[in-house]
Amino acid sequence: MNFKKLFITTVTALMSLSYITAFSASANGELQNPDEALTDGTFAYELVNGSYTIVSCETGSIPKSIPSIRNGYTITAIGDGAFVGCTAMNEIEIPDTVRSIGMNAFAGCTSLKKIVIPETVTEISSCAFLRCTSLKDVELPDTLTTIGNYAFAQCTSLESLKLPSSLTSINAEAFTDCWSLKEFDVSECPEFVFENGILMNDSKSEIYRGSVELEGDLYIDSSIAVIKPGAFSGCTKIESLFVPSSVSTIGADAFSNCSSLRKIDLKQGLSILEAGAFMYCSALETVSIPLTVTGIGEEAFAYCTNLSKVIIPEGVTEIGANAFLDCNSLSKVSVPKSVETVGENAFGYTVSGQELAKNDGFSMSVYSGSGALKYAKDNKIDYSVADRNIKQIAFIIIAVGLILVVVVFAVVLMARSKKGASTSVKKAKKLEKQQQIEDSYEKIIDNNE
Repeated sequence: MNFKKLFITTVTALMSLSYITAFSASANGELQNPDEALTDGTFAYELVNGSYTIVSCETGSIPKSIPSIRNGYTITAIGDGAFVGCTAMNEIEIPDTVRSIGMNAFAGCTSLKKIVIPETVTEISSCAFLRCTSLKDVELPDTLTTIGNYAFAQCTSLESLKLPSSLTSINAEAFTDCWSLKEFDVSECPEFVFENGILMNDSKSEIYRGSVELEGDLYIDSSIAVIKPGAFSGCTKIESLFVPSSVSTIGADAFSNCSSLRKIDLKQGLSILEAGAFMYCSALETVSIPLTVTGIGEEAFAYCTNLSKVIIPEGVTEIGANAFLDCNSLSKVSVPKSVETVGENAFGYTVSGQELAKNDGFSMSVYSGSGALKYAKDNKIDYSVADRNIKQIAFIIIAVGLILVVVVFAVVLMARSKKGASTSVKKAKKLEKQQQIEDSYEKIIDNNE
């Protein structure tokens, strides 16, 4: 299951509840009772602290603008999910009386092409324009300080954006899966820089978003410590990724849907690999996790259908649910003893339609008492226990070594024997040493058993 999509879908569904509430309208468009949530035939309102909040858009209406006043009350807010379901609305004018735009306010407005945020707004809430797939022209006000989580996520037609001078915060996945987003104008925004197709903070220690025009080899600069969630999602032209040791965190969905990404070079120093970091990287073939990583997030490599080799080092303690779900080319994986927990469907499962199925021929190499062994048993996945094999190999090496030592010692002793010793004496000593060798070997066998 794609947890990012589950979150977005859940939020959208919850916010849409406000849209389906029924209201009555008067003939002249005035509100019937300003003390209750009522409608003017186009919008439904609710009186909050002496001003109106738009709570929904009436079914079938295609508004072009939002009024600034109704029944003598100023309209100051667009509520959570107010325009969810207004799929035919292609533009909307927001008055400068509006001070806040709620979470999921315009989510799913698939025909909306242009939005101008008034100077009175300081924050764009989470998921405010989520899945506005036609949205291409956005004007942000000079009063804006914060762009919330998923605010413009999946706005697949958005190509460029000018950041205002007042902006100080861009939250997680604000521009994730914006598959047409090429550039940011930061000429008036001192908190951010846009260089070489990458949006960063002014100190160039954090990456917020990469241009979809990035292609070929992508070298992350050594000044970067954090690659933010969704930073390169949908950058389908990147083929190879080189991450320096300075990077400690690769955020959720950071490289999801990078469909041409075949190679990733991750250096020691990386410690956090968040959920969905490389999800849907269908061309990715091999992955070597650095020794410094302690956890692999949920769905981190899910749906990487060409992934055939994964190296998980000692030191990783947790592998999240669905971490390698639907990695159909992965036939075997070795999981170190340090792994304490392996999440649901992390290995050995493929997706067929809407159902999960076992990946035929998949097997695991695990250690006694480890979380991976428990996972393999619980899911009835073929496995071998690596430490038993290692013990057998170590025993053989030690046994052969001891035998060689004894043999060399015996040869040295015989060489030092007197030249005049009789043949019978030499033969007796040789038999004695051979017996010592056999006794030593039998003792090793007994101890091992």
